[in-house]
Order: sequence, then C-alpha cells, then structure tokens
Amino acid sequence: MDTGLAMRPARSDLLVMAVLLVSAVVIWLPALWTPFWGDDYVFLQAARAANLAGQPWAETFWPLQPELFWRPLSQTAWWRVIEGVLQGDVLVAHSILLVLQLMAALGVGVLGLAVARVAGWPSPWAVAGLSAGFYGVLAVSLLTVHWVAAANSPLLVLSSTLLLASWLAASRAVAGRRLLLLALVPCLLTVALLSKESAILMPVLMLLLSLFSGARLRRGEWVVLAVSVAVAAVWLLLRSKATLPPAPQYAYVFGGNLVKNGASFGAWLLNVPREALRMIATGELLRGAGWALLAALPVLLSWALAASKGGWARINHRQWGLLAVFAVVTYAPYFPLVWNSYEYYAAISAILPAIVLARLLQGRRVALVAAGLMALSCWMSVAGTRWLDHPGLIGRARWAETSLQQLAGQQLKAPLWVTVADEQRFYAVGGHGLAWRLELPLEQVHVVEACPTRGSGTCLQMDAEGRWSHHRLSP
Repeated sequence: MDTGLAMRPARSDLLVMAVLLVSAVVIWLPALWTPFWGDDYVFLQAARAANLAGQPWAETFWPLQPELFWRPLSQTAWWRVIEGVLQGDVLVAHSILLVLQLMAALGVGVLGLAVARVAGWPSPWAVAGLSAGFYGVLAVSLLTVHWVAAANSPLLVLSSTLLLASWLAASRAVAGRRLLLLALVPCLLTVALLSKESAILMPVLMLLLSLFSGARLRRGEWVVLAVSVAVAAVWLLLRSKATLPPAPQYAYVFGGNLVKNGASFGAWLLNVPREALRMIATGELLRGAGWALLAALPVLLSWALAASKGGWARINHRQWGLLAVFAVVTYAPYFPLVWNSYEYYAAISAILPAIVLARLLQGRRVALVAAGLMALSCWMSVAGTRWLDHPGLIGRARWAETSLQQLAGQQLKAPLWVTVADEQRFYAVGGHGLAWRLELPLEQVHVVEACPTRGSGTCLQMDAEGRWSHHRLSP
C-alpha cells in the first residue's frame, strides 16, 4: 500500500481532475435525451420476441441460428434487459450508458494506477485520477453515449482495463492476492470476448503493457498467458459456428481503404469528429477541414505542453515506441474494413495515450491549461455533431424521433406499405422503428419500391427531404 504525502495527489492535480470531471459532465450529460434510432429498434424487436417467447437465457449466449455478430453479453443479453426489465425506457437506457462510460473511464484510471506502480512513477494515484479524467474527455466516446446499440464499447473498455490492471498488479503481488489477480485475467478476457470481437488482441496487449511498464513475467504470468491464448482460440472456434459471413460493409479489403482508415485512426485520436471527415469527403472541404482543425489543434497543443520543458523525458524512448505500437495494434482489426469507420473503434487505442498524457502532466502547472484544451476540443467535436441536422447521425436520430411522433398520432391502418426516397435517412427509422413506435406487428410493415395500386392498408411515402405523406389503399 502506498503511504506518505508523496503518494497523494497534489492540490494542483486534484484541481485538474475536478476540471476534467465537470467538463465531462457538461459534454456528455445532454446525451441522456437522445432517442432510440437505427439499429436500436432492430434489437428492441428481437429482444421483445425473445422475451415474449420465454427464450431460455442459455440461448441468449448460444443462439440456435447463426447471427451477424456473436456478442451475447453486450448485445443479446443487454437488449433483453433493456426491453424486458426496463420496459424499453430510452431515458433509463441512456442513463445506464453514461454510467458505463463513467465506469470505463474509471477503469482507465485503475489501469493507470497499475502502470504507474509497476513502472515506478511518482504519485501513482495522481496518474490514476488524471488518466481517468483525460480519457473521459476524449471524443472516441461520442457515439457510444448517443446510441444504445453501441454499449459494446464501454463494456469492452471496462473489462479490458480491469483485465490489464489485474495482469500488471499480479507482478507486484504475493501469495493469495497474486493468485486471485492472475485468476481474474482469463475470467475478464471471457467477459471482454463476449462483449466485442477485438478483445481477441488482449494476450498481445498484456505482453505490450508488461514491456511498457517493466513488469517481470514469472511462471504464473506465462501460465495465465497460455490459458488466455487458449480461451481466445476456443472463442474463435465457437464464433465460427455462431456467426454468419460478414455483411459487405464489414468485409476486409487490402487497398486504398487502408489509407482512408489510417487517416481516420489519426483523426479519432485527435478528437476529430466523424462528421467533419464526412464533410471533407462529400464536397464540404472548407467547412469540414476547419472543424477538424478546431478539434485537433487543442489536442496537439495539450501534447506539446505536456512534452515541453523536459516533460517528454518522463517516459523513455522504448516506452514512446511501445505507445505507438500499442495504439496501432489495438486498431489493427479496423484498418482493412472496406466501409465502416467510427470514433469508438479507437476506444482501446486511446487508453495508453491517456495514461501517458497523465504521466507527462502530473504535478505540473501546465496541466490545468492542457486539461482545458482537451475539454474544449472534445466539446467542439461533440457539440458540433449534436448541432448538425441530417445527414449527421444524431441530427438524423432527432429527425426520426420527430417523424415517429407525428406518425404515431395519425392512426395509420395496417398493413403499411412504405416507400422511401432516401434510404440513408430512413435508416434512422427503419421498418423496425415504424413497427415498434406504431405498435404494429413487424410482419405488417413492408418497405417496397412502390405501393400496390389496390389492396388493404396504407401507403406511407417518405420523400427525399424526409417529409411523410400517406393514403389509404382501395380494395
């Protein structure tokens, strides 16, 4: 146990932590009022069907039919709880998301404490608090607190950081405490793997963090590492039987997309929002580039302040190299993706940079300025994304909620025959959203290219501007 005043955070560090905490509350609290949108409705419908059918929980973790993603903890079980226990309450769901985000940031702090202790850094508790604070104002969490379907990300961060912290702490522990910490590693790896596929990299990250912090690997560590590799291998085998071939947008291609995804990776670590990159790619170059610069510049200035006046020497050349290796390795599954790219893909990649930034700034006067810059950067990224209308993701979610509220009051006769002029916009509602909010059986909502000329029900049409019209069909 650490004792003495030298081990306690200085008042200046506590002030920086307080600034980061207040900033995080200001930045993330408005996410509470985000509606369900997009895939949320798909998962709600599936969870309702499972709950109404009394599906055994064993089938939640081992599906009878292959699925696109096998994420039984962060997807199937998560949504059964949201739909069944919480009655599909969107405010409660987003409240839980914010709690998970807080726990993920605290997990980064726990890992920061373990790294600081093993590496012999002074004031490890200050490093822990600052690590959690800096991670809490990173825009990699932008989508995960605004989209209930993205709960896999904070669950992965929480389980991964606790796993890595247990792994490092075991190197300093003795007797029963050491055995307990080592035993936790494969258990937490299982939790992480059941949350998201990228946890397969954990054995590699365990070794990288041991090298970074200078942890000594004894026989117990090598045994646990072998067990972890075995757990990952078993998971790979089970996953091959539980999943379908990947959807086209999740296919791997080794071409120009590697450059695009590499640029996105750098952008995510600099708090550049996805919407700014979309603007750059779709013809709004000046607006998108200006926004990206406004978000990235404070981050770069924060790191410049941290490295100034010998701050960079607080970690050695080997650790700087391992920091870069850690970030790239954790993002490896996303570089070859042919299409999709989101900020939260870098949620694990950002962990060690947050800890290093805390180390460079701990106990220094410039830490308060750097914290303000990081918070400002995150706010510009997050608030700017919230202010956008369609085709911005959150703006599209607001449009979907307004549309569904309007349609719910019009007593549309089923079945619904739905035509859409903008499939990208319609994704935020989808057939599942119409069925859920209009309280219709899913099989009575048909998305078609053209409404039938005769028949029963209602023809519901959405034009390219997102306006809705409808008329009854004649028998």
